[in-house]
Amino acid sequence: MMRTIRRRPLNPTSLRQRGISLLFALMALVVIGFAAVALTRSVDTGTLIMGNLSFKNDTLVASSAGAEQAITWLQNNISSTVLDADQTASGYYASSRDLLDPTGGKTSATDKRPLINWDGACQGAAAGTYVNCDVLPFTGTAVNGNKIQWVITRLCDTTGVPGGSNLCIRPATATTSTTSERGELTSGGRISSAVASPFYRIIVRVEGPRNTVSYTETMLHF
Repeated sequence: MMRTIRRRPLNPTSLRQRGISLLFALMALVVIGFAAVALTRSVDTGTLIMGNLSFKNDTLVASSAGAEQAITWLQNNISSTVLDADQTASGYYASSRDLLDPTGGKTSATDKRPLINWDGACQGAAAGTYVNCDVLPFTGTAVNGNKIQWVITRLCDTTGVPGGSNLCIRPATATTSTTSERGELTSGGRISSAVASPFYRIIVRVEGPRNTVSYTETMLHF
């Protein structure tokens, strides 16, 4: 016995509904794709920032070692007349250079300042925006792959022997004692006054990976 199978005619309304569902599915996929890309870029940016902070901290730690190198140089020359004159090969200047702009961020065409020639190109400053660029740094021993440079200035009006017309910034008071404890006088012991050295300003520049640069400044006297 043969049966006749009749197919129902397709309902146009259901076809339209299926098409709309596909459209919404495609839109959802596009939105999810954009969200995934945004999340990936956000993670990459966060990783980059953390890496930059790590490099910055590393240069700051290295700057301490750079300051110690500069202090060692001063200690080795404090008892001689070397510090009464500029020693440009060692990054030392016997006068204060008050308006010196170590970072190059303050000088401008309307407020010109002297620059330190850290990079051999006056830090990229445009001509006419600085007074001069003749202060040369000394390159010390690298620390953890970071480039160490420093400049030392003596806080005196001019070069030459301190005193007289060459005024220098010094500590308010300075005394030395030969006794074992202050206030205690022993046989042969005495308290005598002493003149402290002028203050010295040490500017350290550290250059690390990804063009990371740190500047630190140290003031000391002997």
